[in-house]
Amino acid sequence: MRRPLLRISARNLYKPAIAPQPRTINLTQEQRFIIKENVKDLKLSKARKDAPETIGDPVPPDIELHPLPPEVATKVSQARSHSFYIKEGSNAVVLVSPNDRRVADVIH
Repeated sequence: MRRPLLRISARNLYKPAIAPQPRTINLTQEQRFIIKENVKDLKLSKARKDAPETIGDPVPPDIELHPLPPEVATKVSQARSHSFYIKEGSNAVVLVSPNDRRVADVIH
């Protein structure tokens, strides 16, 4: 007697996908490079590896946010009001919206 290897319910196949949150800040590749180059060597505490990295996710209060350096604020004016943190391990620079403490953009 044969048994099916996998039983799939039709209702599980057609669950709608959740659309990703839109970016709240639009940066060019050059601006992203400027930000990354100016913060990568700063001696700052890093956020834990499981810190949020998805645009739109809330940033927990236990993650320390840092202001962008003045040279970044001058060169990338739309990022001036944003804070950031750097993730342990991946060294991703995560920009955080000042209004609602949500991930605005991620620079790898």
